[in-house]
Amino acid sequence: MLSNYIFFVTSFMFVLLLVWKIPALNNAMQTFVNKTEGRAFPSSSPFEYNKFALLRVLFGAVIFLRGIDVVDLLLYSELNTVIGYYAIAEMLAGLMLVIGLFSQWALLFLIGVMWQIGDQVLGKSTLGNDIGAMLALLLILVNAGKFLSLDSLLINKMPALHGLMLYYRGVPSRAAIFYAKFAALTSYWAVCIYSLSMHLNEAAWMSGIAGPLLLTNNFMANFHIEFTELFTRSSMLVFLARVSLWLMMLWYIFVLPFVLIGGYFRKYIIVWGWLFFALSFFMLQLGYLAEIEAILWLALFWSYVGMRNDNCMDVLYDDRCNLCDRTVQLVTILDIFGRIRLKPLSKNTKLVTSLGLNLEEALTDLYGVCDADKKLFRGYDFYIQLSKSLVLLWPLLPILLLGKIFIIGPVVYRFIASKRRQIFGMCILPRKKYTVNEQRPVSHSRIPITLTLHVCFLTILYLVMVPAPYLNGYKGFSNLGGKAAHIYGITPINVFNMTDLRMAENWFVLKSDDFDQTVPLLSEDGSRLQMHKSDRIYFGHTLKFRRAAIGKEGCHYEDKKKIIDYISKIYLQSMHADPGFYNFSYSQLHQPLVSTEDLEVNLYPPKKKPVIFCDLKYKVTYP
Repeated sequence: MLSNYIFFVTSFMFVLLLVWKIPALNNAMQTFVNKTEGRAFPSSSPFEYNKFALLRVLFGAVIFLRGIDVVDLLLYSELNTVIGYYAIAEMLAGLMLVIGLFSQWALLFLIGVMWQIGDQVLGKSTLGNDIGAMLALLLILVNAGKFLSLDSLLINKMPALHGLMLYYRGVPSRAAIFYAKFAALTSYWAVCIYSLSMHLNEAAWMSGIAGPLLLTNNFMANFHIEFTELFTRSSMLVFLARVSLWLMMLWYIFVLPFVLIGGYFRKYIIVWGWLFFALSFFMLQLGYLAEIEAILWLALFWSYVGMRNDNCMDVLYDDRCNLCDRTVQLVTILDIFGRIRLKPLSKNTKLVTSLGLNLEEALTDLYGVCDADKKLFRGYDFYIQLSKSLVLLWPLLPILLLGKIFIIGPVVYRFIASKRRQIFGMCILPRKKYTVNEQRPVSHSRIPITLTLHVCFLTILYLVMVPAPYLNGYKGFSNLGGKAAHIYGITPINVFNMTDLRMAENWFVLKSDDFDQTVPLLSEDGSRLQMHKSDRIYFGHTLKFRRAAIGKEGCHYEDKKKIIDYISKIYLQSMHADPGFYNFSYSQLHQPLVSTEDLEVNLYPPKKKPVIFCDLKYKVTYP
């Protein structure tokens, strides 16, 4: 591990030296950005940095919630050990990202410490964290913590804190944003290529049978029972599941090239990616992988909806009314993409007249005029349109639409609007309005280009290690570089292989005799229950059992007694059990997969009933 860090740091310093000392390198990269940016990563807003700030909050929320799940299923005795310290530290890092406090340091901790060392301690290394490292690097490069955060308040009061908080001055330039996206996508593509190389050596993928086996896997698929029924009834569905796997392999190859080419090729990568993430989220159980990948995809490709500056809205408001003034004040704060232009009535009488309104009408309601079609919105409809225009108001849109459907919304609005001056009073000195359109200096930091080139350098070494069909990949220097690349989330993966698929064959069920219920770990049909919300329970315990049991008959209770006792104690803790001895039942079941021969001809015969390998009693001392 230490050698990986040493190689990472020394190679980064070498790349940094090249960037500072070779102007031609900078010029070549700038030319690449100029020619590629519009095709690969187009943007419709000069305020895209606020998008990254929003995604930082979402990313932090995912890390925080996942951390709660892990901490919630730790033994109390573990909380005051290195296991508990790492689990709590990861959760707190997620919270820091949500509120935007020392965000850069929180991201660096996750990338360089938590997901390199902490995961090993907790026994929960996951692909989700590797994708998270790619996303975290992107957020670092665009200074995502510097906006819509507590950090921004601190820096505005004390600009000297830029260095301590690891921010460069100004907003990220278009080139900096391009480098951040390119580095993240390159990292993601490298992992895809390694995964593809493994699949090309995997008979289950080359024949496509991994598709139906994955969807009917009781350990990984949410709807394995339903898919088993469908595949049993239809050979065509079995064939389509196989074909979808081959199409996935094609997508792996072109993730980066097609995005750089742009056009329909780029759209294909984006759309297929969303379909893949939707499959992972709704149909598969992969921890928080789907959520993290979705946030990464938004960081890379969300460029138009809710952000476009060519479809803004003029807002006419009574600048002598306290309620209107407060409403507009809030609107300007929520308008993080600069889509609203304020038009106080006292200074825009000509505009009022040109819209066919008289002053009395304008003083009664708030009005909005969209650039696209010059359509006029007033009153309650104005608030609906405003909620469509401002990203931060999107969660309110369903409520406002329901209010209109049931009429209560416009009625309440009309009552308040007609009485607003009597209720809220007059405003003689309107408040100063914040506007996102305020000019901010653009940064020309060399850190983004340096880190991007470093990612590319380590990616090359990583790809040299790829075990292409009938080859083992190179070792030595490239192996060290490939391991160092893991800091950026670039890691060898081999998912949904035959080993993963065969984990559906063996499982155990625990029952508490004293509480007369099944321990919420695994059900009678082998599917996961509530305790699997913790990645530590999943990756560190049940997954190990199910992999170790592949191809082995007989009872494995004695071999895995440590795991079973640990899970039993967590269950007793969740039940607030008193200290003492408790009785449990252990049942181990086996159900073979559908044969390869049947799947290769698109047949999915009914599965055999599970066989009970052993059924025994055991005692646990708690705590």
